[in-house]
Amino acid sequence: MILFKKGFALLAASVLTFGLAACSNSKDPASSDGKKVLTVSVEETYKESIESIKAKFEKENDVTIKIVEKQMFEQLEALPLDGPAGNAPDVMLAAYDRIGGLGQQGHLLEIKPSNTNSFGDKEMQQVTVDGKVYGMPLVIETLVLYYNKDLLQTAPKTFKDLEKLTEDSRFAFASEKGKSTGFLAKWTDFYMSYGLLAGYGGYVFGKNGTDSGDIGLNNKGAVEAVKYAEKWFKTYWPKGMQDNSSADDFIQQMFLDGKAGAIIGGPWSAANYKEAKLNYGAAPIPTLPNGEEYAPFAGGKGWVASKYTKEPELAEKWLEYATNDANAYAFYEDTNEVPANTAARKKADEQKNELTSAVIKQYETATPTPNIPEMAEVWTGAESLIFDAVSGKKAAQTSANDAVNVIKDNIKEKYVK
Repeated sequence: MILFKKGFALLAASVLTFGLAACSNSKDPASSDGKKVLTVSVEETYKESIESIKAKFEKENDVTIKIVEKQMFEQLEALPLDGPAGNAPDVMLAAYDRIGGLGQQGHLLEIKPSNTNSFGDKEMQQVTVDGKVYGMPLVIETLVLYYNKDLLQTAPKTFKDLEKLTEDSRFAFASEKGKSTGFLAKWTDFYMSYGLLAGYGGYVFGKNGTDSGDIGLNNKGAVEAVKYAEKWFKTYWPKGMQDNSSADDFIQQMFLDGKAGAIIGGPWSAANYKEAKLNYGAAPIPTLPNGEEYAPFAGGKGWVASKYTKEPELAEKWLEYATNDANAYAFYEDTNEVPANTAARKKADEQKNELTSAVIKQYETATPTPNIPEMAEVWTGAESLIFDAVSGKKAAQTSANDAVNVIKDNIKEKYVK
């Protein structure tokens, strides 16, 4: 799943009260044997992995680790209410783009890591806001190219290669003459199309994603990217690709049915392809027509601690412990999610897993998703940027200008005092 986009939609009131008793460490700081308790919140799929590393931490710190199961975004949405009420866990996982807002709002513990040598600047940037560190990076995530090995001998290297696929009769879309499913990408979705915009010189916020007053989604390069997208929608793709609500289902079905040679997607899709026994490969997204690399968002998640924890020192120790070289690699072995820890990532890359290697290679050109609160306005403001242009509703420059104006107006209304 797309971790950071999905998070903004979880607002149900029931989410805020669910599982309060299970996360009551702040009110009950000691276990039955008198030891301190550190409550760790993770999703069910990660529980076994955390169980496997907790014993050493418990022994070294004379503490009991209490694991509670809760969906990550539910936990993050609940923190502002659960924390002051004494019902929040001590530590939890958080999508990188949620860390900045929660940190600035005073809900996360600022930490002073003793050693960040196993993380690069890009990794630490995603857990840092205004010079303050609010977490430790655990995994990285970005888009890649999937291709059908039964249809293509090698992964396409350039977008010219992808355009050539549209000439292959195997990918002709029967119900629309002249249209092709050789290569498909959900570019009506801003998350999916951002790599195209960035590859041409567009950007969300200036100063490495920290200056919300500088928005580059309507500059010359971004508009050129929109015009290139228009070429695909108008010349090559079936009309249904313009429907943002159904385009992804169409793309996935075409790929699973062997009617698409290559698609852009996230690592979360691989499980479906494997289950369907599809002979697929993964590779970095091809080079753009301007000779630049596709530059999708870099995301993922890290460990964070609640500002309301009664055990801040233990919480910070857990953040560093759970992301050290050994435990970061163990998490990869358990989940196949690529480590943010560079030593563990190198070891993971040596396993010659195509998807892992593709994510690692693509991450080099990926742009960290801005983690300041204003990013929420970008998701909504840029939602129709591509669609309005490719559907013929607006000219490329007008569509980009209008999207940026909406973003600026919403930021001014909600964040500028």
